[in-house]
Amino acid sequence: MSPPPLAEMLRWVASMPAPFRAAPEGFSGGNVRVRAVVADLFESLQGDPPSPVLLAAFEPARDAVDSNRLRWVLAVAHLLWHPYFRRHPPPREALERFLVQEVARLAGVVNVDRLQHEEERREEIVRRAFRAFGLSFDGESPEDAEDQFRQVDSIERRRLLLSAAQRERRAREIRETMARRAAQEAAAKVSRE
Repeated sequence: MSPPPLAEMLRWVASMPAPFRAAPEGFSGGNVRVRAVVADLFESLQGDPPSPVLLAAFEPARDAVDSNRLRWVLAVAHLLWHPYFRRHPPPREALERFLVQEVARLAGVVNVDRLQHEEERREEIVRRAFRAFGLSFDGESPEDAEDQFRQVDSIERRRLLLSAAQRERRAREIRETMARRAAQEAAAKVSRE
């Protein structure tokens, strides 16, 4: 069975129930046990619970960055409870890698609250999941899927912005150095005359 259309997946993410948007346990006002949500997700999709080692990755570290990461995990759990994923679960290793590594990378760049207000962020998380699980939308070639993903990829956008800022900083340093040299040469020329 083909994956559902992108529009359906975006609606699913946009309709995320309040508990999946709530603060994780261990943070101010938090009461959602992310470990329990991940355990339920694995039991639903994989038929057995995750390892204790994997579950330990979802214990709160009690800082703002970790709160964002755990809230992204909750959002991804909602995405993966879509009926399509329950009928066609992703491979266990891909699911573990996605929840632990990919979500952490994304959380280091984007605040999860942007999911509520930005369709582009919703598309990014859907496309990230599809990419991680080797899925594609009907009518999209692998090249098209990769191109569409790059257009919404926050991690790549941040890397490009940082790279551009570094290039601009280096260009500014070169311009300043050249201006100093020109001023020194002009001053030396005046003093010789």
